[in-house]
This record gives sequence, structure tokens and C-alpha cells, in this order.
Amino acid sequence: MKLIRKNLDEIDIFIQTINIFNMLKKISLGLVLFACSFTVKAQEIVMDTTALTILDNMSQIFGSMNSVGFDSHISRDIAFSNEVLVKEFVKNEIKIKGPNKFVTRIHGENREELYKYNGNQVFYYSLNTNRYAVADAPDNIVETMDWLYTDFGIEFTAGDILYPNFSKDLAENMDHIQFLGVVNLDGKRTFHILARNEIISVQFWITDGIYMFPDKIVMTYLDVDNHPQYEIRFSNWEVNHEYPESIFEFDPPPASKQITWITEN
Repeated sequence: MKLIRKNLDEIDIFIQTINIFNMLKKISLGLVLFACSFTVKAQEIVMDTTALTILDNMSQIFGSMNSVGFDSHISRDIAFSNEVLVKEFVKNEIKIKGPNKFVTRIHGENREELYKYNGNQVFYYSLNTNRYAVADAPDNIVETMDWLYTDFGIEFTAGDILYPNFSKDLAENMDHIQFLGVVNLDGKRTFHILARNEIISVQFWITDGIYMFPDKIVMTYLDVDNHPQYEIRFSNWEVNHEYPESIFEFDPPPASKQITWITEN
């Protein structure tokens, strides 16, 4: 997706963050992981109940939070030629405060960018060009992220992963969901889960702990030549921190130039 911005060189902007749907809904965390799993098969559809329960626990934990912060390290395959893919790397620092605030600092290979949302407006700032943009926004995170995607093409990848109904929606859109076992990932015990359909496969590594946070997600696009991959690693989780209101506000830096956001539609 591309955000069309007047007088801005960095047209192809990629953002990664987590869109926590219904963040302030207090959902019980009393689900218990099944000690053993079983699968239900019908017309090649496989739904592993252990995998779904793990994902459901993760989603409900996020649904119960008032705020969350984390870092994400992203690598994605970019088409260099018809037969060659090259890697692009991005690091994001993210703070989200429900129901209507977030800030994202993006460290790309050739760009440094900042997005802020204070409940009324969304701010964009490029540290490379010293340019910024401001737009009025809806009054909550869910509608704001939907609006950014619909009107501007800004896609918050993994935005539909961490919300209370995620496991149900995943089951409706995938043909195969399977618990692959408990694996050690960089010294951490994690649950390895595979979900796939004809066009994409998604692997999850979910931390086995009090907070069942995702540690790693790998997406493989099966319907695209060379099957490009998109990988996210998560770290530095913060739960229910009291973030100061000031971090969600934006003051234009000296000598910065304001630009205009133009909708795609």
C-alpha cells in the first residue's frame, strides 16, 4: 500500500505496529490450555484445538490491557528482479495507550520517521527531510487505523492479529491451523503454530509465560513468485505503563516544513 503525500519523496512508506482491537474491554483470562490436542478434519480442513486455544489466550491478554509498548524488528523480501529477492530491515519502537493514543518511531535502512496519534489528530514527521503532516482523525485507535488504511493506504501490518476474536477469525480464513510443538527460541520456551491457506502461510512463536506474547511471526506469500517472506521479531514488552500524555503530542521542529496528506480515493 502507498500513502500519497504532496511534495514528499518517501512515497512507499511501511509501518508495522499492533492494532489492539477493543483494548479497554476487560476480558477474562481464565482460559486453560489443553494438556493434549485433537484435530477436527473435514474436506482437508484441519483445526487444532491446542493451537486455537493458545492463540485465543494470547489475544485475550492483549484485549485486557490499557496500554502496551514493544519494539519490533522486521525483515521482508523485496523483488530485486524476476528471480531475485533482497532483504529490507526496519526497527520500530511502539507505545499504545487505549482507547485513543499511539506513537511509532521507525528506523529504516534509509529513513527515520515518526507517527503520533493523540486522540484527535495524526502526525507524521520525517527526520530525513524535516517535513511533517497533520490530519484530523477519529476519536479511537480502531477507527483511526481503519481510516488511515482506507483513505491513505497506510497499513499496520499484524494489525489484525492481537485482538479478542483473532483465533475465531483466523479459523474462518485458514484451511489448516496446527500446533507444531514447544520449541526453544533464543533461550525462551515458545509454542510453535502454523496456519495456512492457498495464498499464505503464517507461523507463530508464542512465549510460554504469564504474558503469552508473540516472540516471532513469519508470513510466506504462496501466491507470489519466489514466495517472499515477511518476518517480525518482538522484544521489550511493556504492560500497562503510565505513558505521559506529552509523548503522543507533536511540536514541529525548527525550520520544518508542513506538507499535505492527500487521500488515495
